[in-house]
Amino acid sequence: MAKKALLIVGHGSRYPYNKEIMELQKRRLEEMGFENVYIGFNETSHPFIGEAMEKMVSDGVDEVAAVPFFIASGLHMVRDIPPKLGLEAGSKEGEPVFLGRRMKVRFGDPFGKDPMLATILSEKIEETRKGSETAVIVVGHGSRLPYNKEIITLNAGRLKEMGFSNVFPAFNEFDGPDLKEVFDSCADGRFDEIIVLPLFISLGDHLKNDIPPKIRQKDGCPDCEIECAGRKVRVVYVPPVGEDPRLTDIFAAKAREMLRGRDMEALVLDMTHGGYIIAERLMDRGWGAACVDVYNVSSPECDARMAARGIQALDESPEKHFDAVFMPAHCPDSFIGKASFGRKHTFSDAVRMLMPDGLPFRVEVTGVKGKTSACYLIAHILDSCGKKVFLHTSRGQGPYSGGSHRVEAFRSIAPPMLLELPSEGYDVIVAEVSLGGSGRADIAAITNLADDYGIAKDTRKASDAKAQIFSQGINLVREDEKEFWEAKAPGTDLRTFGANCRALGAPRLGEPLRIGYSYGGRDYEADLPPDCLSLQYLPAIDIALRISEFMDVPADRVREALGTFRGVPGRGEVSKKGGQWFVKERNPGISHISIRMTMECLKEMGALDGCFVVVDPVSRKVCDKMKAPLIREVLDGYGVEYVITDGKGGEVDASGHKTVATFTKEAWQ
Repeated sequence: MAKKALLIVGHGSRYPYNKEIMELQKRRLEEMGFENVYIGFNETSHPFIGEAMEKMVSDGVDEVAAVPFFIASGLHMVRDIPPKLGLEAGSKEGEPVFLGRRMKVRFGDPFGKDPMLATILSEKIEETRKGSETAVIVVGHGSRLPYNKEIITLNAGRLKEMGFSNVFPAFNEFDGPDLKEVFDSCADGRFDEIIVLPLFISLGDHLKNDIPPKIRQKDGCPDCEIECAGRKVRVVYVPPVGEDPRLTDIFAAKAREMLRGRDMEALVLDMTHGGYIIAERLMDRGWGAACVDVYNVSSPECDARMAARGIQALDESPEKHFDAVFMPAHCPDSFIGKASFGRKHTFSDAVRMLMPDGLPFRVEVTGVKGKTSACYLIAHILDSCGKKVFLHTSRGQGPYSGGSHRVEAFRSIAPPMLLELPSEGYDVIVAEVSLGGSGRADIAAITNLADDYGIAKDTRKASDAKAQIFSQGINLVREDEKEFWEAKAPGTDLRTFGANCRALGAPRLGEPLRIGYSYGGRDYEADLPPDCLSLQYLPAIDIALRISEFMDVPADRVREALGTFRGVPGRGEVSKKGGQWFVKERNPGISHISIRMTMECLKEMGALDGCFVVVDPVSRKVCDKMKAPLIREVLDGYGVEYVITDGKGGEVDASGHKTVATFTKEAWQ
């Protein structure tokens, strides 16, 4: 069997930093399971590339994947390094002879085009910025060849697409615009903060000696204030990117692809929650995919689509190595079985990676309770002001128009389904998501964390998954939960909503509910229709109002929409027949928590006297089951009569009771 090795190719420097970072990345790769990892430098530092090649010969290496630790191509990559690897200048592959031994050598590309680099830079900005008007300067080395400028411009553009509006590329030498000119323009402009992002591997002459004077850095301090036209401007000089552990993942993926000589391979777990969609999209990008139906309940649609693409659904993970594993956040790691892998991604990570640009405005909503209600309210308000809205919830998906939702399909609300929402034809997509999100919504909202329940066999918390909804857009959380989410997702810009909406007067079952609320700095009142349990919609109205403010919906349109909103079908429906009031709750989120919320509303409306409760644990196509002991504890606390059925759909005699509240746990998927 051929002995294979990985060679990390670095630039070299008279300072120790470049070599230290190379050695750090080498250790990380070895910890990931790579054997025969070597480093070699183009100049100045030892071992030189030629010395590393000779060492590999003496160690009996037959194949070499030479991965450049460079951000962009240039003269070194094109002219200098290939001959030192035994290749012709400009060549990427060959079989040179070193010390009488023929070796197969492949020379990879720099990592500057990898989307992960822009993600790393965006996080550095989020961790750093404090000002209200921030300029970001992405600094490149510059080159006589076009490659460095291309990479710097590409990443500056990606940062703009992520929502950072004032991003400027600049160069230390050779290319333009010149760093000093760009910095001076920002300093003399409207900005109160300038973040300088050097797109370099490590400290060296340029970062230590050339760049600081151009950005007026004081005494080597990376975070300082300067005076500009009588104003104080904060200047932050961010460290280079070379130490980031995610670069190791990039190198590992490149190395496996080069050594194997074919496309990347992914292990995708859980077909029920959209794994087949992830597999299809990966295959479209040239990946191979092995899929595991971990619950053995994949749908006919899933089976048909996988068969059409030639994808086999396995019962368990094969004992082999994969470049990456993709799995829902709620799946425990034990589902990976005996497979080994380079990187592990949640389905939310996959959606973020695979979602195309240029989609309609997106609002994504997750949380523990009230997701569907919030989505319906948002869609209703936007529809009322003339927006063309597509609504995707646990009740189904389809256009929301004329005050109603036309359900055209029943789909899971797992993150992969976000990849199949319309890409055109609508002004706004409003999507409910179960555990996670795309991380690319224009507005991402979390309704609440009423219960941070365990997932993945209690190895993780629901909040770990729900935090993946946060994006570079507007992120909205409850005011009293902000500190929790800040700790869960440090560096995320969080906006809040509070208990803004309140009932005016004494609410009564079957009567309109007058509410008061603030919007755009002014106070308003509205009457909610009587044919739904309006009182339990107040938290959803809170979040819908805040999102409407961000979307500049006129106040009169909001008020009109609240007055015509008749609730979500099956969620708190109120009707009267034969002198009895009926309240129906039918949704996948039925639990002891939601039952307590409804009972509290009935108590406030004076409807508990003579109330009878029917709990129907159908749990049809629902992942989590109801917990009867907790439900009994809640209902006993309200002193009402109740029955928990066997879930087989039999009739329950509720005659003689003033109010009958029915809770059915059911969803389409």
